[in-house]
Amino acid sequence: MKISFVTANLNSGGAERVLSLLANEFDKHGYEVEIVFLKERVVFYSVNQSIKIVVADEECKSKSMWKKMIWLRRHISTTQPDVVIPFRVSVYTTTLLSLLGKSVPVISSERIDPHVPDPIWDVLRRLLLPFTTHLVVQTSYIKSYYPKFIQKKTSVILNPVNEEVFKTPSDISCLQKENRIISVARLAPQKNQKMMIKAFAELVSEYPDWQLVIYGEGPIREELESLVENLGLSGRVLLPGRTEHVIDELRKSKIFCFSSDYEGLSNAMIEAFCVGLPIVSTCVSGTEDMLVNGENGFIIPINDQRAMVHSLKALLSDERLRIEMGERNRKKADLFSMDGIFSQWEKLITTIVKDEN
Repeated sequence: MKISFVTANLNSGGAERVLSLLANEFDKHGYEVEIVFLKERVVFYSVNQSIKIVVADEECKSKSMWKKMIWLRRHISTTQPDVVIPFRVSVYTTTLLSLLGKSVPVISSERIDPHVPDPIWDVLRRLLLPFTTHLVVQTSYIKSYYPKFIQKKTSVILNPVNEEVFKTPSDISCLQKENRIISVARLAPQKNQKMMIKAFAELVSEYPDWQLVIYGEGPIREELESLVENLGLSGRVLLPGRTEHVIDELRKSKIFCFSSDYEGLSNAMIEAFCVGLPIVSTCVSGTEDMLVNGENGFIIPINDQRAMVHSLKALLSDERLRIEMGERNRKKADLFSMDGIFSQWEKLITTIVKDEN
């Protein structure tokens, strides 16, 4: 069976990470896999050598999206994959429009919470999702956004986690941990790291041997650096940029913190969950699928600095609570194993291809 994944590129985002993991797994199981980039050739995540990468910019020698859509239609007609799987709303709407009238099945993959108002994407979803063969979303909350006729052809499939997390020792107390709160996310307004930094600022005097380390890169780096300096937190709040060793950094930490205003399903939070960290997170999509408030983490209202201070303080002041919450999370790590997630995707694809034929 031949599968064509479609994405903008393989930059260091969560959707790109999931796509690369799935592509590698299908390739490993003997499927013929290609990844089509609708934008530039950027490959942050490793991809098996046997997977073919095709870049629209290079093939049609143009940045024009209309020309790339025409090229994509011709490319799919020529290569004749059994199924096309575009990731992200911008990519699946472009793909669906490009392939209107074609018989190839398309499984669109939503990677963000569509409840967040966005007039352009809302209209495009309404216009083009009726033409998708199937839709895959990350949480039941996301599925609830769509009209009933779309929900009938929608599956909820969680994100797979990097298999490295399963190499975490069963006794996490033996890990060499540091007194630090870790966060991993793009430095962007959506992620609201400003609120997290301000919350931590209220705790530094009471917990002088703790640090907040925020991994990621993005457009608000300078704003965050200025905030850290203005709050006198240099050396206490670190912004080291991207890391290719997220799981190692999670293992060194004692608390995972997430402050997004909206989300699909955070891959970093899943990895923190599986490694065995207690979690403090805003109530974004996916959080309530993973956490029971007060049992394996704390769920706080969006943009509620006071609630974040309160929740972090509860964990900072109680080592036993941190360990118990983390252990509850680690024991549920199999929910996100690649074997389980791959099986769900494989069953879905096999069923759809069979039904279409």
